[in-house]
Amino acid sequence: MTRKKARDLTFKLIYQTDMQNEVPENIMDVFLLENNISEEATEYVNDVLFGVFKNKDFIDSTISKFLEGWRFERVARISLNALRLSIYEIFYRDDIPAGVSINEAVDIVKTYLTDEDASFVNGVLSSILKSKQKGK
Repeated sequence: MTRKKARDLTFKLIYQTDMQNEVPENIMDVFLLENNISEEATEYVNDVLFGVFKNKDFIDSTISKFLEGWRFERVARISLNALRLSIYEIFYRDDIPAGVSINEAVDIVKTYLTDEDASFVNGVLSSILKSKQKGK
């Protein structure tokens, strides 16, 4: 399984966990029972899925800080969860270039929403990355 496919799968699991207000362990257990994926993909999915929810306070406060003219509650859930995935990768996965993570999040949002939503996600993530690079 390619990293792109593993990321899309992880996004879906993050989204499902969020929408069902479920713990990631339950979502992952059911997923693994119903699907056969490689050990490498499983490690990535586990790390990111559990990492997003372990660091949710930091991730969500980072998103909130960079929402210009938006309230956190108004962000579309698909966009929100794509942002969460990408922010986790940017801050906690040194093996993934930030630019790749941002592009993949934008592609995910384009798949499920509109180009306007994708531009919004790109803008938020670009601002977060610039701030991180400046050490703020």
